Amino acid sequence: MLGRKRTKKYAKPLLPPREWARVESYALDDAGFGTDRFGTNADVLGLGYALGYWLHKHYFRVVSTGHDHVPKKGGGVVVGNHSGVLPFDAMMIATDVFRHTDPPRLMRYMVDYFVYRVPFLGVFFRSMGQMPGTRANFDGLIEEGHLIGIFPEGAEALGKTADKAYQLYPFNPGHVELAARHGVPVIPFGLVGAEEQINMIANFEPLARILRMPYFPITPTFPWLGPAGLLPKPARYFITYGEPIDIDPAVLTSIETREREVARVRDAVIELLDEGQRTRKRYAEGKVP
Repeated sequence: MLGRKRTKKYAKPLLPPREWARVESYALDDAGFGTDRFGTNADVLGLGYALGYWLHKHYFRVVSTGHDHVPKKGGGVVVGNHSGVLPFDAMMIATDVFRHTDPPRLMRYMVDYFVYRVPFLGVFFRSMGQMPGTRANFDGLIEEGHLIGIFPEGAEALGKTADKAYQLYPFNPGHVELAARHGVPVIPFGLVGAEEQINMIANFEPLARILRMPYFPITPTFPWLGPAGLLPKPARYFITYGEPIDIDPAVLTSIETREREVARVRDAVIELLDEGQRTRKRYAEGKVP
């Protein structure tokens, strides 16, 4: 693991002074050996934010609105659409929240298990504060007042082909159940732009099953160009956060209520996607300051 001096050497030059100050101001509850009890490492977090900030500002040129809907403190479940073959959308949401909350808040994603089967990748994700998607991890994080990121469409949604752009897969109800059980709000968001970063032609399902992956992408450049074929295009991202949704506690005892609340969150995400697409159109037409 990189030491603090080496982290500063590599990360600090990538950030404006005020952004580096945000990294240093982040309050990590050190449980020993420089990590919190979930394995989050402050040094790795600084390096990750430096990379995320550069991509956020200069590569994807993120335009985001509705930051006031993200709670300044306390637990919350941040929920939205998922796409783009590789999870740059998750990285940009986390970077955006860290950049636009004061004090800075770290998004903790519930990550699918296949990530933790990849050598070194699982350790890196954990060091960045991202956790395997278990109920025990969710409970522990929420009880400590963290923001939890969940993509209810699942990892399969990353593998949407171009003909399914901005069509939402069915939402898993876990996010409303967990929010209701802990009495925390769901903060919906819509992200426009990730669909265009990689043009996925098909999902090679037989190979995906062999590799125990949720999908295996076929694109105009992958696998023909190897890993370089998965480099995303610099499609501009538009992120819109919506008003927090208080979930009816009856979702824990009533299937009908659960389905209604899931539909309410899903409809909010659809509306935010529509708003994001209208914003993108205004930018394309030059109708913004």
